[in-house]
Amino acid sequence: TSLMSERISLYLEKLAKNPDNLLNRFSLAQVYYETGEYEESILHLRTCFEKRNDWMMVALLLGKALIAVEQKEAACEPLKQTIALAQKQGHEDPEHEARTLLAECVESESV
Repeated sequence: TSLMSERISLYLEKLAKNPDNLLNRFSLAQVYYETGEYEESILHLRTCFEKRNDWMMVALLLGKALIAVEQKEAACEPLKQTIALAQKQGHEDPEHEARTLLAECVESESV
């Protein structure tokens, strides 16, 4: 939709002005994910994940985006990180979601 395109443009503009702003980068990645542009989303999520490995929602979204592009093996690390962070931070819903997704990834490896 044009609203999504506007949001992408807005965050790209903000990122161009301040490439180190991880919050803008994550917001851009979220919009890309919502529009099904998973590869673009993954690029920005990886940057966030590498710079801030304590950011649970980045780890979870990275895992989901990797699954969306059939990279289930690669999704295991961020999903395991999500589970560890969720336990540490007391977030049950993301932990449950990450465990469910991780189980799918592990199943697909053993098939």
